[in-house]
Amino acid sequence: MSAGSFLTRWWNTIKPLPGEASHRVTAQRRRQRRLIRRTIGIVVLTGAAWYSYSYIATAPERANAQLQSGMQRMQPGAYREAITRFDRAVSIRPELAEAYLERGIAHHFLGETEPALADLDKALDLNPDLAAAYSERGAIYRERGDTPKAIEELSKSIQAQGTTDGYYQRGQAYESLSQHHKAIEDYDQAVAQLREAPYVYRARALAKEKLGDTEGAKRDRAKADSIETVH
Repeated sequence: MSAGSFLTRWWNTIKPLPGEASHRVTAQRRRQRRLIRRTIGIVVLTGAAWYSYSYIATAPERANAQLQSGMQRMQPGAYREAITRFDRAVSIRPELAEAYLERGIAHHFLGETEPALADLDKALDLNPDLAAAYSERGAIYRERGDTPKAIEELSKSIQAQGTTDGYYQRGQAYESLSQHHKAIEDYDQAVAQLREAPYVYRARALAKEKLGDTEGAKRDRAKADSIETVH
């Protein structure tokens, strides 16, 4: 049915019959208009409610898509673009700790340590068990020359999740304080986590050499050489 046909039929239902008072037609028109407005209002509200529900329900998926898109751009020359993706992720889901973590790392790569620390702090507020955030904060404090603070952060990282990198980084921090015994203990833990890590063996060789363990240093260097030859 065309719009013109529909309007014609609608008018015929309310136009006055011969001899009918015009005020009755006017009242009927008002009632019909109120009904139309009410129906339109219900339709609009229902549509808005459904859209809101769908938008909220898909928020985790949309935020994760932006997070993954940002992580794919975490490489030299694309860090700023990655940050833009992480911005979008946290605007969709402000509670997404991983997005703050990755944005903090991107800022760190760009040398923007204050924004980096702010993001890492926010990530840890949302998820206190996020080991990588402690490690990243530790790296920033090491760069600033605050080695005791770096060791504190790296210890928190290890407590949350002991990893080869966490032990290695803390070992390096101990080395900078000439605490070679503690450094070797961390290097031992690092190779226990990942035995095919030549850089850890070389770091441990240096620490052993400084303590006068020449033979131990030689064995660690030989181990590092053998791993690198195979790979």
